[in-house]
Amino acid sequence: MIPFLVYLCFLIGARETTLPVNNGALNSLTSVLGLTLLPIGYAAGPRYVPKWKKQACELPATQLPNSNYDCDEAGEVKCLPGWTGDLCDVPLCRKGCDPIQGYCRRPGECRCKLGFYGDTCGKCVALPGCQHGRCNVSFECVCDPGWKGLFCNEPACASYCNPSQGYCDRPGECKCRLGWQGPECKQCAVLPGCVHGSCKGPLECRCDPGWTGFLCQTPVCAQGCSREHGSCRRPGTCRCRMGWTGPNCTECFPYPGCVHGTCKRPWECRCQPGWTGDLCEEKLTYCDQHDDLCKNNGTCISMTKEDGNYRCICPFGFSGRQCQFEMQMPDMELKPPKPDTLPEVGILVDDEELGGKPQAEINPDKEKDETLDNNEPSVVLIKPIVITTAPEIDPAATAGKWPTERPTESPSSERDAENET
Repeated sequence: MIPFLVYLCFLIGARETTLPVNNGALNSLTSVLGLTLLPIGYAAGPRYVPKWKKQACELPATQLPNSNYDCDEAGEVKCLPGWTGDLCDVPLCRKGCDPIQGYCRRPGECRCKLGFYGDTCGKCVALPGCQHGRCNVSFECVCDPGWKGLFCNEPACASYCNPSQGYCDRPGECKCRLGWQGPECKQCAVLPGCVHGSCKGPLECRCDPGWTGFLCQTPVCAQGCSREHGSCRRPGTCRCRMGWTGPNCTECFPYPGCVHGTCKRPWECRCQPGWTGDLCEEKLTYCDQHDDLCKNNGTCISMTKEDGNYRCICPFGFSGRQCQFEMQMPDMELKPPKPDTLPEVGILVDDEELGGKPQAEINPDKEKDETLDNNEPSVVLIKPIVITTAPEIDPAATAGKWPTERPTESPSSERDAENET
């Protein structure tokens, strides 16, 4: 019986905030039970009320600004709907709002923290730029199957695809880069436009035998085929251009109908000796009809009437239209000149210059004893004069006739003169 009364007294003390204060019977019962039933050493005292609770209900709730509670008659705080806490300052968020990832400032709302979204803030925000991925926590990018990279934007190619020579736009495929081909992108691709060639590396064009050129599009013609007058469409052949013929296209094609003629250029008809006409079909017979036209074993060639009917080819040593003139052959041997055949030179001298010596004869070929007048000049024949040493000139003989040169002064003497002044 006593434990029950003790429990009842404790229950009443705990619920005293909800009981009316004017119930004297209950208060007296509580005090009596508390005094009689409490163990020895415990005494009943006044109920403790927190100071904030006394201050909250000192004035009517309608007079307090932004108050989220009411005070009952007993002075207890009663929160308005949607609020909780000691002072009713904590709003009750929307039902289901994540208590960690969400919050609210008014009752019934659910605001998400940075990195989360949704009605109840239960969804995380992935890393900005994440394309093919998801998140378990905020700002994370966990790639979906088949994608890789920081933003999950790189597709994972097939396992057999060469990473340096192949790529992919979707997971599991393999596309070859420029210069490579094949299912695994391991085979080289020739240069675009390569006609007759192959490759050992990317974008090469190695010509097959018989072909040449940048794209191996030009065939190699037969050996000896003229580059100017021949061509080919297949290797090892030689196809002549118009006006040329022969195995190597080096022979010109004469004018059609040319009988006895040749050509140096296409469509010519150069007549052979003894033939004339546009097609060299007329034979020249003037030499056959006229004998002994060319003398001294000359060869007669018939010509047209405009060219003089004939022409003689003379043997060596003869000339003329009919080879009738014999040419004088010059001496082809080289001979040195003779000293005694040098010409003698004659000069005029006076008797005074001869010094009283007998004068020479004018004409040495005629032996005559003719005495010349002493007052008349005479001709003296002398031999060629050879001067071995330069003659000395007396300065007195040239005084007043030639201007004398100023003696050359050395630069040192000029400097000395300037220093003296």
